[in-house]
Amino acid sequence: MLTPYLSMSSGSGYIKKVAIVGTTGSGKTTFLKNLVVDFDGSKTEAPRNVSLEEEQILNTFTAVGREMYVNSTTTISMNASGVLFITTRTNQFHYFPLEQSDLPIELIDMDNLYPTMLIDTAGQERFNFMQDIGIKGANGVIIFADGTNVQSIERIANFYDKIKAEEERQGREIPIIVFINKKDLEDKGLYIGKSAIARWIPDLDIDTFETSNLDIETFFIPLRNFLNRIEGFPISPDQVKLRNATT
Repeated sequence: MLTPYLSMSSGSGYIKKVAIVGTTGSGKTTFLKNLVVDFDGSKTEAPRNVSLEEEQILNTFTAVGREMYVNSTTTISMNASGVLFITTRTNQFHYFPLEQSDLPIELIDMDNLYPTMLIDTAGQERFNFMQDIGIKGANGVIIFADGTNVQSIERIANFYDKIKAEEERQGREIPIIVFINKKDLEDKGLYIGKSAIARWIPDLDIDTFETSNLDIETFFIPLRNFLNRIEGFPISPDQVKLRNATT
């Protein structure tokens, strides 16, 4: 089982793989950290403190535990974490780590469930193959770009091409969303924003949103729309057994 409180009545087929791709420094790992660690409402910006020699880098699949986020670092392989997104009958949006033992929402209040396995891939260009692995078999892809970095925004087109190639391989559409991150730096004159896409990638037609890891709510509406576009979503609470949910 992937979680102590979520029991899938028909196996794990309800859990959808969502790949997170983007350049180094775009905020992918911090975003995932905020979903699986700081779900109490206090958001942080992960410090960037990386000093690894090439021979020290292990190109392995790494499951993320909360203890790994004491000092979050640039991803050098893959981070993976299960996140259960929930919408309620009062139109609220919640998210919980799949490993969480308690689910503080009553079953009667739940509207839709979106159990996901989020795959955070390395952003360095020398790890392009890791991004290919992350995208392979994905049900949806989130592209992150550093809104203060032109080169990061330009690479959106590269990730888009990878996803389109995987669509052709799978023979189905893969929903895509783009987050131009670090909007909190706009008042310092450092943020370029999504308007740069029209300038540097004029033919790209993807849902694009400006976000900040310091304000997790900037992701909420785009994420809800994105999750609803994934084939097989949403899932009714009636389709699964929620062990600690009460009626």
